[in-house]
Amino acid sequence: MRKISLAMAVVLGVALPLLAQGYFEVIQGTTKVAVVPLSGTKTAQDFYDYDSGQSRSRNPLGEANTAVLFLYREPAGQLFLFFILGKAEAGTGGNARFTIKNVPIGADFVLKDDSFYFPLFPELSDTYTKTNGDFAVYWVWGDGRTDGGVFGPLGEEFDITIVPEALSGVQRIVFKYGDLNKPTRVELNTLDPIEIKGMRNQPPVAKLVVSPAAPRARQEVLFDASGSYDPDGTIKEYRWDFDGDGKIDLISTEPKVRYTYVSGGNFTVGLTVLDNTGVSTTITYPLYVSPITVQVTREISTTHALPGSVFRVTVTIKTDQDLIGVGLDEDPPANWEVIPIQNAGAVFNRPYVQWVFMDTIKAGTQRVIVYDLKVPTADQLASVRLPQQFCISGILQAKVPDLSLEVAGETCVIVDSCLTILDAVAHLIPPERPGDQDRLDLRLSETITVDQLNRVAELWRTSQPAPGTCGEQLDLEKVKLIAAYAYSCTPVDEPLPPYPAANVKARRTILYPIPCEAVVLGFYDSMGNALGNKFTVKVEIETDRDVIGVGLDEDLPVGWRVTPIQNDGFVYKPGVDQWVLLDILKPGRPKTIIYEVTVPPNIQVKKPLPGPCPVRDYQTVVGRVDTGLPCQVVDVTGQSKVELADCLSVLAAIAKWDVARDTIDLTLSDKITLPQVQRAIAFWLEGSRVPRTCDPGIVDFELMKTIIAYWLTGTPICEPLPGQVPSICEGR
Repeated sequence: MRKISLAMAVVLGVALPLLAQGYFEVIQGTTKVAVVPLSGTKTAQDFYDYDSGQSRSRNPLGEANTAVLFLYREPAGQLFLFFILGKAEAGTGGNARFTIKNVPIGADFVLKDDSFYFPLFPELSDTYTKTNGDFAVYWVWGDGRTDGGVFGPLGEEFDITIVPEALSGVQRIVFKYGDLNKPTRVELNTLDPIEIKGMRNQPPVAKLVVSPAAPRARQEVLFDASGSYDPDGTIKEYRWDFDGDGKIDLISTEPKVRYTYVSGGNFTVGLTVLDNTGVSTTITYPLYVSPITVQVTREISTTHALPGSVFRVTVTIKTDQDLIGVGLDEDPPANWEVIPIQNAGAVFNRPYVQWVFMDTIKAGTQRVIVYDLKVPTADQLASVRLPQQFCISGILQAKVPDLSLEVAGETCVIVDSCLTILDAVAHLIPPERPGDQDRLDLRLSETITVDQLNRVAELWRTSQPAPGTCGEQLDLEKVKLIAAYAYSCTPVDEPLPPYPAANVKARRTILYPIPCEAVVLGFYDSMGNALGNKFTVKVEIETDRDVIGVGLDEDLPVGWRVTPIQNDGFVYKPGVDQWVLLDILKPGRPKTIIYEVTVPPNIQVKKPLPGPCPVRDYQTVVGRVDTGLPCQVVDVTGQSKVELADCLSVLAAIAKWDVARDTIDLTLSDKITLPQVQRAIAFWLEGSRVPRTCDPGIVDFELMKTIIAYWLTGTPICEPLPGQVPSICEGR
């Protein structure tokens, strides 16, 4: 079967020859041209016009640096194929090798341009080699010369192939046809095989009209080939390939057929028309069929269910074409009770769980059927090993158009004695009054509400198990995950949506009770309450884009007690020192958490290590901030070292000296007063040790001058004196 373009002869502007003259085509790759042989009054040899003395052809159709091919019909009716390489007195020399395949019986070169053979210089000789019915031709010509030959006779029916193999000095291949005095030319490439066909009669012309032009799935489509015709005969048969798989789906003698596509998609329709002589033409027609326009989907209100519980099933029917005679047949697990909630105008048959619509479901509308399913109780499921998956199947049918569709969407539920955390939270009904219990309703939506999220926070904070989960505890990771589902409005049976990464930062600042000193242990007030053993921590959290479900987990030494001061919207869980933000942390709106830490006053403090900058005993606070959506973890940066001491520096002791009681009072100001200077002078003059101070614990000459300077300048002892160079130990 041969494929041609529609109305090819019209497009090419070629008058098709009569039946007696035959029909001819030139094909190379995707190029296919109907050609008319050149006809003249000379024989083929005379028309080639070869000058043996000059080794060239004077044929006017030759072109410089070009291989010209054409069919030529002699006055006697014989048909020949011409090769003319180069042009007399123009162009450069060259050489060319061609192979002629599928040689017609009796065809040969009746004229050879330059057939000389030079034994000493075979590369300068023309050769004509016939092997297994093919011709291998090699031509060599000089500047201003030509080469080539006349090949034939071909007869009226042939299918030969010219294969260019090695070309030098040939820039193009041109095939000429039509009017001998003003021929039409088609330029071919110099690489691909060239097929030349001859047939006694013309192939039929195929035309196709599709209606509707944009069909839908399950809609009848009319394929009309009435416009097809045969220029020199009649069309005998139409062969149809509706899906483009290369296989004939239907053979008809009538030009009009109908076909219905079960599903939508892109198809390539193939039409082959055969004429009364068996010659065929094939065309293709690209066709897009809209997908099925009827959608029926099922939603189940939970992925897990408890024995004896009730959950909800919703079936939605959408269509953009009228549906008549519609029925829905649902098949739930055996012995599960079906409770109809909404029938959408259909008649419900309870024993068979079937709905039939008495009216037309109009295009562009939808119908929603809702029913509840009650799971058998635990004793009724005693023979079933839990957990067990149970599934629902269903079919939607219509008579006009005739269709039958499986209900898509959610189909299965896992029945178990315990729910997952996410399922339990999504179906949680928080207590309305103090003393009431949490309840579960599996008919609720699978999207977590703010009320449910707040109840989760309370259960987490108070270490209560989630209802319906067989005592499963909520940890920080689960709470963040639940917050991510809640604020992204994602049903718990679906994965969380992708979320762009954020640059989350958290920084910690530690404020000591005694400025520029450490946490001081062993100091008590008059009532015996410990002093100096509490410090304050501030953690600032910020982001450059929205994040959901932010958690802070601070890790302090065992026995250190945390008291929240400012939570800034976070929920704090005591005992584990964790905070969670059940909200969205937005860029430009940082959150600040402040808490107080009480260090046990009876901790044994190690003595400072000797050196120019004494190293005190210390503990560290580490923490991390992570987010539920996107899922990220970052360490808390900033200050983490908490220094411990059971003595004061002499300078700090003087600033905290209660002159009236002659003892240290840690609640006093950081600025030194005149009475305190006078007491320091007494320590200096007496050379006695200042109580509760670290070694060496005395006021020497240098320190006395420093104390006076702090008094006279009114500088707090944690700040350097005006103009003073900071100590090399500062900040260590």
